[in-house]
Formats: sequence, C-alpha cells, structure tokens
Amino acid sequence: MSTWASVSNLSVTLRSGGQDCHIYANGQNRIAVAITVEPTDEDGNPVQVDLQHLAENLWLIDYDDESKLDWNGYSGWAYTDAANEFTATPDGVGERAESTIEDDGAQCVTFYVYGWPGVSRKSIGVRVKTDSGATVSSSRGGAYQSRVTFSPRSAVTYTWGDITWDCSRASTREGGNTGRVTTDAWNYYLSLKAEDNYFVAFRVQDYASEPGYDGLFACRITPEDGRRNFYGGYVWYREPHDRGTGRIVNFPDGNDWCDDVAMYDRADPERYLCFTWVHATIGGDGWHIPNGPVNDWKWYYSPKIVAWDRYGNAGTFWVYGDDIVDSLKGYDHPQ
Repeated sequence: MSTWASVSNLSVTLRSGGQDCHIYANGQNRIAVAITVEPTDEDGNPVQVDLQHLAENLWLIDYDDESKLDWNGYSGWAYTDAANEFTATPDGVGERAESTIEDDGAQCVTFYVYGWPGVSRKSIGVRVKTDSGATVSSSRGGAYQSRVTFSPRSAVTYTWGDITWDCSRASTREGGNTGRVTTDAWNYYLSLKAEDNYFVAFRVQDYASEPGYDGLFACRITPEDGRRNFYGGYVWYREPHDRGTGRIVNFPDGNDWCDDVAMYDRADPERYLCFTWVHATIGGDGWHIPNGPVNDWKWYYSPKIVAWDRYGNAGTFWVYGDDIVDSLKGYDHPQ
C-alpha cells in the first residue's frame, strides 16, 4: 500500500468564494474556510487519505510567521471544525459545509475561523503533516502561497433604539364569546430594525413555566372593589418560533375559564420574539385567585431577553412587568 508522503496541491479559500472577507470580532461569528489537499505517495502518484485522518493533520497558521491559530480558542484568532448559528459572512451569505472528496481526487476539509475582541487584520494559511512525517505549508515562505484574509469589525451591542417594537390585534379562541368575558388581546413583536440583518436566536429569563401558565410574566387584577379586570403579559419564549396558540387568562378554579391566543402570527417567526398583552373583563364577583402561580392581585416578573443577530452580535432587553395596565413596555436597561 502506498504511503502518503507529500502533496501536489495545498490551498485555502473561503467557502463563500474569494480570499478576503470581513468578520465580526465577537467570538461568535464564524466563517467557513475550505482547505484543498491533493495527497501523493513517495513517487508523486495520487493517494486517498481518510478525511478524518487528513483533518487531524491539518492546522491553520499565520500566513506570515507560520504560528498556529488556537484550536477552539477563547482569545485572539481561533478555529474549529463545527459551524454554529452565527456562521455567515458579513455582507455575504451563510455557509455550512462538510469535508469532501472532489471528482479530480482533491480532498477538501472545512474549518471555521472566528476572532475575539481586539484582533487585527489577519492572513491565514495552512500546514499539513503527511504519514511519512513531512510537513508542507501554504504561507509566505512555504511551498505554496494560498491564503485567506480576515478584516475584523468591532462587535456590536444593540440598544433599544436598534429595535422594532410594535403590536397588532391578536385573535383568541374565545374572542367572540362575550357573554361572560370580554377579551382585548394584542401581540407585540421584538425584532431588529435593519434591512439586511435580523435576529436568529433569543434567550429569555423570568416567567412562569407551569402547565397552563407557560410564558406568563405579569398580571394585574382591578379594581379593588370588584376584581373584574385582568391584565396579563405573556412571552412566547420556546424555540423554534412556530405559528400556534398559547394559553392565556387561565382561571379554572372559581371562574371555569381559559382562552388561547394565536401567537407568531406574522411572517418569518424565527426572526422575532412574540409577546401577548391581554385585557379580559368578567362579570359577577370578578376573577378568583389563587389560580396556578397567580396568588396575588398584582404579580409580575420583568423578563430579561438576550437577542443575537446573524453574526453573533447581541443586545440585552427587558419588558417591564410592574405596569401593564395600558400596554407592554420595553427597555435596554432594568427598571
């Protein structure tokens, strides 16, 4: 059996095409690079190498001084073998790829480059070690001179001014049943105010998660002498964001009542976080407590939301739970 002794070609390119691109230096944005290798034996004849074995013998290096980049590093320039949800080229496209064997016998391995805050422009080459122990580099002083160059952009921190926060009337299952309860429900939508970018991931804290009350974060029942008005706030935090219904105004004990609201009722639900504000009025002796986590006439959290864009830039926001009688209000700082 022939021994892998050298290569007849060694090159590195961007999976999205070309040799140069921008990258956000936030430790999250990843860019796919394709390393093409044509292994040969000691006589210069092509040989096939197991792709996993090939990947284990490849390193991304500084094009100028040939120092290795950190594998799965937490500072400076680094790389890994897995895409994440922020794998996309700024001003370009997303790219996720597997290692492959081309029709001409060339073998291609994909790595993903990322940079942490403070990095400078970097040209990157590649080094390979064969089974015979020989090393071949693509670098300024190497046998090959292929390289990719990354120009970092500063990480972006989004504030409330970068957010679109709007609402529209929501439909509910019992909306037309006004004999006992009159319901006014509105869906609110938190999204990124940008033409060519959008949020792709959300993390939400502080809400109820009991069955029947999932996503409830605030309620107020007024007035003191009647308790007929229920004001509620809900955050539909579960991912993926799919069109569906969520349980609201759930008062099985004492009122024998519940409703469901249509959530994520706009296009591209994966790009925004949906909330519901509801005002439900009942006759008789009003709403009864306790029901589920609602054990007081005023009960609330103020959910904390972290939202990430396509490139891993993030913003942190809060929706205020203390005052929900008129609407839901958002901020980029805790109240």
